[in-house]
Amino acid sequence: MINTSCFDAAVDFVPAGGQMRLEAWILIKGKKIPASLHFYEQAQKKEPGPWLARVQLHQPLSLKWNDDFEVQESGRNVILGKGHVLNLDSDKVTRTKIKKRVAFLESLQGEERDMILGLARKKGMQGIREKEIHDFSSLAQESLLSLAQLLEEEGKVRILSFTPLFLVAQESLNFLFQKIMVFLERFHRKSPQAAGVSLESIKKRFDLHPRILSLALRHLQHTGQIKEAGGKISLSGFQVIFTPEDNKILGQMEEMCLKGQFRLFSLDELRRHFRLSPPKLDSMLSFLIERNKIVQGKDGLLLHSQWLDEIIHKVRKSRRKELSVGDFKEMTGLTRKYVIPLLELLDQMGVTRRKGSVRKVL
Repeated sequence: MINTSCFDAAVDFVPAGGQMRLEAWILIKGKKIPASLHFYEQAQKKEPGPWLARVQLHQPLSLKWNDDFEVQESGRNVILGKGHVLNLDSDKVTRTKIKKRVAFLESLQGEERDMILGLARKKGMQGIREKEIHDFSSLAQESLLSLAQLLEEEGKVRILSFTPLFLVAQESLNFLFQKIMVFLERFHRKSPQAAGVSLESIKKRFDLHPRILSLALRHLQHTGQIKEAGGKISLSGFQVIFTPEDNKILGQMEEMCLKGQFRLFSLDELRRHFRLSPPKLDSMLSFLIERNKIVQGKDGLLLHSQWLDEIIHKVRKSRRKELSVGDFKEMTGLTRKYVIPLLELLDQMGVTRRKGSVRKVL
């Protein structure tokens, strides 16, 4: 339940003379409370009710969705009609937004599943949590979960968490898909030499729950609308156009990586060496990563993919079930400085898994 003094409701009568406002008494939960009713629609409306109104109580009351009440004429002991609570926290809306408010209230007039969907749509890209729905309707957890699963089967919502329940309307996700695509399109037009947008920049731009944003990005990547390379996200059809001089530098980078093999390159050193701007270096590294020429691990570890494939082959050919740091040093001829970040990269790739002081070969 929610403590409120102003709520939206559906009533089965209209005020006499087509008035938009009515002073009356609300008989609800054994109480008689003076109130003002502000009708959203013209009283001359020809269609039958119910009629939608904003009810302003003269004192707060704990209510839930679908609570029934009666309306008594002010100053007379005459019941004008009945109604039921729809929206528990009603604020004033401008004339231009009344249509949107009415559409939301109409979604709350159906069954419990319609109510859940209406709330989810209203919350939009932020999603809605179990506690919010429970406070609104007092639905039991089991019933709420069952209805949410039914809505998901119908393709109307996506469940992000079951305990506690957290869901988002599918139409809100579809809108988010479009927003991300437009954002990337604008970024590419503004920065044609940049490989893409970092995940952190996208998180900052949309400021959404991580599960919702992650779901949207996975969907767009799975459907081939976006791609990710070197930590940069871009439209799948986007390609940085390199000059002949750029292509020469790309070849030198790949050769450096192949010859140095295990060397840990500093991005600042690479920028200074090739006299590149940070966006230009990012686009070149993303280009090489996307084409599987090089692999980038944590802490900026850059390796040629050919050399890395040889290391993985050695690990698997050894038939070892576990590897210590010493074993890996002996196998690769690397110093500890490079062994640790390389093992972390193999963990990241799913070749090994850390188990205490050793690595389990997967």
